[in-house]
Parts: sequence; structure tokens; C-alpha cells
Amino acid sequence: MLTVSGAEKRLSGLKKIRTHILACEHKDCLKRGGRESLRELKQALRDAGTRDRVLITKVDCLDQCDEGPVMVVYPDGVWYGGVDEACARRIAEKHVGEGRTADGCKILRDFRRDTRGDAEREESK
Repeated sequence: MLTVSGAEKRLSGLKKIRTHILACEHKDCLKRGGRESLRELKQALRDAGTRDRVLITKVDCLDQCDEGPVMVVYPDGVWYGGVDEACARRIAEKHVGEGRTADGCKILRDFRRDTRGDAEREESK
């Protein structure tokens, strides 16, 4: 009889993942409501039926302390700042659900749209 190990079960679960969201848990982001935003994001994903397709990773710091709470959505490479509960819900509904940038949320960086190289960006400053 063939048995499946715990590691194989975890890897098979990863095949469903379509989106990876990094959520900053540094003290500055938490002071600005990061914990509540993350809770709302998870609830909105459950409400939309997409929670099983999203991997959420809490990270210690995304080095954007003045912009917090910060969440990053991959594979798109969209960085959201000032993520309050309403923005977290829009990220779940619009970005994860529809593949569109979440309207009304502060975008720190959108790698899907930013096609200029780093050198060109530096020259334009």
C-alpha cells in the first residue's frame, strides 16, 4: 500500500496557491492597525471563497515603516501601503478575486506597470 508523507501532503496543497501575500508585522505596522488589516484580509478571502488559493506570510519588516501597514501581493509584485481594513478587503476582492489593482488603496510599487529599469528611475529623480 502506498502512503503519502506529511511533506508530500503539504507540497500538494501548495499546488493550489495562486497568490502569495506578505504582511508586515513590524511594530510600526502593528501600531497603525496591521493586525486588524490582516484579520480583515483573511476574512474577506474566506468570504470570497479564495482563502485556499492564497498563501499569507507574516514578515518582520518590509522596510517601509513610514507607509505602514504594508502588504505585498505576488506574483504581481504590487506593494500596498497604509492598508486599513477597508483596503485589505479590496485587496481580497479586487486584486485576488479579479486580478485588478485594488481601487482606493495606496500603491507604493506596482511591478506589473513599472517597466523602466533602476538606472532610468534614478535619472528621472
